[in-house]
Amino acid sequence: MIKQILDILYPRRCVLCHSLCASKEAHDIDLCHACQVDLPLIENACYQCGIPLHNTQDQQRCGQCLQKTPEYDHVISIYHYQNPLIWLIQQMKFKKKSGIANLLGHAMSAQLKQHKTSMPDAIIPVPLHYKRQLERHFNQSEEIAKVVAKKLLCTLDTQYLERHLPSKQQSGLDAKQRKKNVRGIFRIKNKKQKNYNHIALIDDVMSTGSTVNEIARTLKKNGIEKVDVWVLARANNH
Repeated sequence: MIKQILDILYPRRCVLCHSLCASKEAHDIDLCHACQVDLPLIENACYQCGIPLHNTQDQQRCGQCLQKTPEYDHVISIYHYQNPLIWLIQQMKFKKKSGIANLLGHAMSAQLKQHKTSMPDAIIPVPLHYKRQLERHFNQSEEIAKVVAKKLLCTLDTQYLERHLPSKQQSGLDAKQRKKNVRGIFRIKNKKQKNYNHIALIDDVMSTGSTVNEIARTLKKNGIEKVDVWVLARANNH
């Protein structure tokens, strides 16, 4: 009842077009129905790395994954890394608009339910180095993961893994440089009394996959059997 009253007194506006969001279509996501429909959803993707494909076969793998299998087992990529997703993600990360992480988390959760994937033992957001997190004041992947874990009724573990070494920004580096840039920067922080076999990593954007591949390598070296990656936006490149 309180929520209904607040919706009347302070009606939600779409963060993209600024039109009023009807209460029945908002559902904790400040996008009008038209803007939700316009989000660039990935229809078909490589089962292994999540890169968009034209093929529609189930569990289809791209040529690169067939040539060299990544460390992770399965990627669910929700949206193309195109506008307005680029704008929303940049507002979240660089304008410190953490409320957009809530919006994106709800949108991601709704799409993950459509995939009907097996639920992991734990969801782990891709961690930031502590200095980077102090600069941004929050980890965007962690904020998205909080919403996803709540909506999907999954365990969220933000203490299991850490980025213990700093690294350069991945943007601007080629695939070979990106792989070298993240080598050895992650480690298991807290594995006492943990009995995980299946973990899902959550990140906001995936391009070459070097970061999540390094995390998957670290996890599997420490006994994790299956590593999935759930990514909000997927760039159309390896």
